[in-house]
Amino acid sequence: MTAVRPATAGSAADLVRACSPESLSRRFTLGGPIDPEAVLSRYRRFLLAGTALVAEVSGAPAGLLNAVPEEGSRVELGLLVADRWQRRGIGRGLVGLAAEQWRGWTLHATVQDGNIAAEGLLRACGFRFVPGYGGEHEYELTVTEETLDDGTAGARPDGLQRCAVAAYAGLERHRDARGSSACRSAAGVAAALLPGR
Repeated sequence: MTAVRPATAGSAADLVRACSPESLSRRFTLGGPIDPEAVLSRYRRFLLAGTALVAEVSGAPAGLLNAVPEEGSRVELGLLVADRWQRRGIGRGLVGLAAEQWRGWTLHATVQDGNIAAEGLLRACGFRFVPGYGGEHEYELTVTEETLDDGTAGARPDGLQRCAVAAYAGLERHRDARGSSACRSAAGVAAALLPGR
């Protein structure tokens, strides 16, 4: 059973320790794998930035969402899902909750070049690609009632988004998420997004 609660320093630290060095590197835009303790030492303050929510499965942290409001009705999203819980709807559920909370705002996420899974997640949630800086890709979603009504970013009554994995079943390879087709495999759902700057 999954519950979503405000993140604490302890739950955020437990989640970071449940992530692989590769996942942490993608989330924090680092050139190579990074040790969880190094992330906690260097980025602890970012883990509780803005509205910080943790998804828990059977009491253990599985995912962390940061939603940081900025000027101009824009919210910067950061997402981290523990490796064990990736591709199980945790990331999509947390993004759906952000959409519910920030109606009328534009959600923004920055994804490291090559993070096809994160790009696939964003596309599946209705985000569109917008030009960004070298090495990073920018995605945005303006949350309207229509966005929530069509189920693109809306959440189920229990607070978790329908898992997108079934929609991607049977397709074996990734496609370029920035092109006309989103990432289309179960391996392409729910990875890491970058924190706001």
